[in-house]
Amino acid sequence: MVYPWTESIGVPHAVAVLSTTRGSGATLLTATAGLVVDDAVGRVGQSVILMDADTDCGGLTELTRSWNVTPGVGGDGLLGFAEDPFDLAERSVHQYLRHVQTGEPRRQDMALFPLGPGDGPGERLPADRTLQEIGGAAVRLLMDLKGCLIVDCGVSRTEVTLEVCRQVEHIMVVGQAPTGSEETDRLLSWLTDYGLAEKVLGWVCNIPAGARSEAAEPAGGSPPLMRLPYDRDAAGKVALGRLPDRNSPLVRALCEQLLALWPDVLNDGVMGAR
Repeated sequence: MVYPWTESIGVPHAVAVLSTTRGSGATLLTATAGLVVDDAVGRVGQSVILMDADTDCGGLTELTRSWNVTPGVGGDGLLGFAEDPFDLAERSVHQYLRHVQTGEPRRQDMALFPLGPGDGPGERLPADRTLQEIGGAAVRLLMDLKGCLIVDCGVSRTEVTLEVCRQVEHIMVVGQAPTGSEETDRLLSWLTDYGLAEKVLGWVCNIPAGARSEAAEPAGGSPPLMRLPYDRDAAGKVALGRLPDRNSPLVRALCEQLLALWPDVLNDGVMGAR
């Protein structure tokens, strides 16, 4: 297959990852994609920022707790951001970023913007519409850092989720194929009702471990479908903050489909000349 290419290197993008059901792999996809992008273009100066916007579960926060990270000063994630006494217009996210030390030689600057360190997910977060403003402000400020921002929204359909989707450039949906799944149909209808359907870059459907991943192909008027195998060994390494081996079925499939759907994100100035 001849992949489309651009002249740009390490183009920053902002994408929200939504899942149709709990446990469908949105958090694993967010973390793995971050590690893949960081490995591909980190050496040329492209930073990667992972944000947890799932105020119900905080799966990305939990997954990355065991990562080797350097915490910022004065707070942690949305929790600290929400407690910041300054006006929204004066907020800075830098002190809440946790910089990842993965040990990978090509790593440049990968950071986490987690939900928070409370005993329960979302603990002490504002219950009113203030949190919607906080979530939106966080995305805008993180986008200003000009990194590749990947936001894990989980299955939440809250005002925070809606605000995040309004701010980002793209949306990825993790679940069953766009046709024949009630959960997927409901999510697509929800996005359509709020005028966000056009932001959907593609759908991710996890398939059994070891199964061959087919190339992303558009189905009728639906966004391209990414079929990714579940790789238990790869998931274990991601949980430790390490990029799985290049022979990992998950990594190989994800790289192939990112090149097909989102080629400029992985462009390190060399791959395009191959």
